[in-house]
Amino acid sequence: MEGSGQSDKGGHVTWTSSMSTYMLEYLEGIVASGNKTSSGFKQVHLKACAKALNDHFNINLTSYQINNHIRTWKRKYSKIADLRKLSAALWDDENFIILLDHKHYADHIKNHKADAEYLNKSIHNYGKMLVIFGNSLATGKYAKGSGDPLANESIAIDDDEEEEIGIGSAAATGSASRVHALNEENGASSSAPKPKKTKTAAAIEEEGLIGAFKSVGDKLAGAIVEAGKEAAKSNKELPDNLYESVHSIPGFEDTHLAHYHAHLVDNPPTARVFVTLEFAHKVTWVARYIATTFNG
Repeated sequence: MEGSGQSDKGGHVTWTSSMSTYMLEYLEGIVASGNKTSSGFKQVHLKACAKALNDHFNINLTSYQINNHIRTWKRKYSKIADLRKLSAALWDDENFIILLDHKHYADHIKNHKADAEYLNKSIHNYGKMLVIFGNSLATGKYAKGSGDPLANESIAIDDDEEEEIGIGSAAATGSASRVHALNEENGASSSAPKPKKTKTAAAIEEEGLIGAFKSVGDKLAGAIVEAGKEAAKSNKELPDNLYESVHSIPGFEDTHLAHYHAHLVDNPPTARVFVTLEFAHKVTWVARYIATTFNG
């Protein structure tokens, strides 16, 4: 069994990198099966995800803790979207890397040290985040209002990542996001308008999702074209020993053999089969061609 997590009675849980990846893979499967709604994941799926992690890692998570951790990863994804919009940033779509040159990297990290884990290195689990959050970054159940703090939960993905997720701790700290989540579970909805910045991020990430699928489609189309070229090329290839295979057959006039050789040159697939035949069958093929061509 891979690294384990702990969940105590107070609602404190330690998420390991393995646990997070396992959760994201499970949710990715739900999205792939078409069971994610426009407002997020259904409670039945959150409970099933919690059970899957509990069985695999021998822990005791709840659907609320899964929901809470999903919000953590959604904030990661939102953060990545913001970093991709840096004026000097380039995006490596194959390796999921936000690229900054040395000067811009150093200047940015000077004031944003926590962003280092997302810059100039492959972003862990980005492909899964793209599938799960790519077309609903700032909508639905997991959207955060403008008053919700970004750092309510640690967003590091190291094995010592910890989250405070108990109801008691939420009330004690006055965490806006925790209260918001509890209100939603009780059927209440927030009246705060969605900020313009969030809408912009959603639009950009939707384009990113479309771009990712387009990239895959372009590569597949290119591979098909190349395969077609190779097939066409191989279909025109003649066997090296074709001339000897035809002219070494006794009992026929050289003119007739030359005609048959020309016929095979015009039909490479037939030529490739001909050279593999046993001698008696080669004689039959030549005789049939001569009878049809010159006596028909």
